Amino acid sequence: MPKVEGNFSKIDKVYHLFAYFTLTICWLFSFYKKPTLKYLIIIGCIIYGIIIEVLQDTLTTYRTGDFKDILANTLGIVLGLIVFNQILRKINYNSH
Repeated sequence: MPKVEGNFSKIDKVYHLFAYFTLTICWLFSFYKKPTLKYLIIIGCIIYGIIIEVLQDTLTTYRTGDFKDILANTLGIVLGLIVFNQILRKINYNSH
């Protein structure tokens, strides 16, 4: 795989954050009627992000795992959970 020149480290973390924010929001809204699954979804997303980084580092020669990517993924997940909770709180408040 050819190497791409340039400094993508900062924008790459934003992409990771956004991707895992979106993943988390989609899963949480898919199962919002089953609140017991909320934390299982969060844990699953975090584990998924870690596994992807480990596999990149161990199974490929052209990708590397990055602890900062795991942190960006986790931050995206936490922000997704916060936004999800705020939206649900607003919906529930307005429905009463």
